[in-house]
Amino acid sequence: MPTEWENFALRVVVSGAPGTGKSTVAELLADRFGAPLLSLDVIKEALGDTLGAGDEAWSNRVGDAAAEVVFRLARLYPSAVVEGWWRRERRDRAIREFAGWTEVFCRCRPDLAEQRARARLTEDRHPIHRDVMNPSLLDDYASFAATVSPLHLGGPLVEVDTTDGIDADALVARVRDG
Repeated sequence: MPTEWENFALRVVVSGAPGTGKSTVAELLADRFGAPLLSLDVIKEALGDTLGAGDEAWSNRVGDAAAEVVFRLARLYPSAVVEGWWRRERRDRAIREFAGWTEVFCRCRPDLAEQRARARLTEDRHPIHRDVMNPSLLDDYASFAATVSPLHLGGPLVEVDTTDGIDADALVARVRDG
């Protein structure tokens, strides 16, 4: 852990639609603050490796199990960066579990979010994800991405537009200063 952050408790949820840069932002913050990173996709993919792939309903169940793991692990750490797309019932649960945490909400131009989501399909994306099973989920994705909103956890809300990249130092300062 970096010396300057040794006694700094950081509890951050990185949210936003798929393709908006959540993973990049979360990895940056976890690295800069020396905090554990709890990534919904990483856990879901590990569960998929162990339990196997199935249909979209199976993917949803594995995603729900991954979210449960994230919720439980997050309680164990005084500092953590949690990253995921909190949809359906997971959204309500995330709002309860992470109440008062700092939220970093990622957004970008909706057409860019769609472009990024489509590009992931050609990058050997793990088969447990629904968009791999059913690429038609990305039809008119830009319109959907434009509708995703912050969780509003009751703590500081830091919105970051990743369209033109991320100013890492400015983002770290905004999160640190709440």
